[in-house]
Amino acid sequence: MSLLKKYSYWIDSGKYTSIQKFSTLAMGVVSFMLLTRILGVAGFGSWGLFLAIASVAETARMALVKNAFIRFIHQTDQSEHSHIQSAAFILTMGVSLLLCVLFFFISDTVAYYLNAPDLAAMLKWYALTIFVSGVFTHLEIMMSANMNFKGICWTYVVRQGILLMMILLCFILNRPVSPVVLAVFYFVSILISLFPALYFSYRYIQMNYRGTYRNWVLSLWKYGRFVFGNNLSSLLFRSTDTFMASRFFGIGISAYYNASLRISNLVDMPSQVMGDILFPKAARLNRTDSNEVKNMYEKAVGASLVFSIPALLFLLLIPETILRVLAGKEFVVAATVLRITAFFGFILPFLKQFGTIMDATGSPATNFRVMFFAFFINIGFNLAGIYLFGMIGPALGTAFTYLLIFVITQIVLSKRFNISVVNVFRYTFGFYKILLFNRIPTMHRS
Repeated sequence: MSLLKKYSYWIDSGKYTSIQKFSTLAMGVVSFMLLTRILGVAGFGSWGLFLAIASVAETARMALVKNAFIRFIHQTDQSEHSHIQSAAFILTMGVSLLLCVLFFFISDTVAYYLNAPDLAAMLKWYALTIFVSGVFTHLEIMMSANMNFKGICWTYVVRQGILLMMILLCFILNRPVSPVVLAVFYFVSILISLFPALYFSYRYIQMNYRGTYRNWVLSLWKYGRFVFGNNLSSLLFRSTDTFMASRFFGIGISAYYNASLRISNLVDMPSQVMGDILFPKAARLNRTDSNEVKNMYEKAVGASLVFSIPALLFLLLIPETILRVLAGKEFVVAATVLRITAFFGFILPFLKQFGTIMDATGSPATNFRVMFFAFFINIGFNLAGIYLFGMIGPALGTAFTYLLIFVITQIVLSKRFNISVVNVFRYTFGFYKILLFNRIPTMHRS
């Protein structure tokens, strides 16, 4: 069996998932560079808090339905698929409506607590946005279940591209842009991206509101509630330092944290790609397929680290230069924070694939307990870090939490599936050898 054939699934699906992640990352970096200069420190702090809140809401809602839907679709007869899809749509839109009402009424309170006045109007706009994006979420879930990574790729490229175009146009025309205006742009980008999402997913849509769909709503909820709780805890955990910085030090310091986290996401990006690819494949397994699970986890994390390790070293060595180029000279003071947050990106591949494996093998409750514990322990470590170290305290507190959770998850994986960290690094260096081997013949042919 040739190497290309052996890894054909990972190569084919990884191609479009990588295009999606890295193109949206590139466009995000460009918009980040523009906005840090257009908005200034305080304005960018408000925008960063808005994106953190939006990420928590949208990812948690997706988690409630997506993993459960994919798992049930792959483990049931074709005759039940229309009922499952109807149940998924009802659950997605129901949660979207609840979040819409919630954000509208708590916007003023959240803005006051986080010392970000602009956030009140931004969250009112987001209340409308999250209801509209419920349709987008459902279409994305359909594409994910059918492994249409091409459709997901181009839909997200359009979504991010529209947002970037509006920001760039204002920059070129020298039009003032406020954080509230950006919230409107965010709504418009999601609204327009519904059209490519529908184009790529319409052939998968099959609703049936008769028979067993009500039972499937309950089944999706019972399975998805743990994944929902896990993702909510995980995202709140990842945003705790930003929120704490805004609460205790003001919106300006929060902007430094947000800028550092946006840049350190470069280290984490490969694990996001691998997570999107891995779940549909792993959903066909169960917890008794321990060798398959072991191989999947070790290879997925090993492949992620191939790219994460060089990015980590780059951020550790020259953070001041990176901040100056990407964010501007006002953000250079955040170099120490960037060094610490870069460490998060190194640990995240291990944690992300732990969550993927737990969810895919029918153990979302375990994943939920770990991340729920992480969220609460992180609050304590952040508070201790603020008291002991001041401005860099939230970053140090979060780093210590990551290290603790890494140890816990590896113990769980070792006991259940005999997964070894040593093997992960063996695969990493093995992939390096493959990359070098493949490049040498190409150079000779050219």
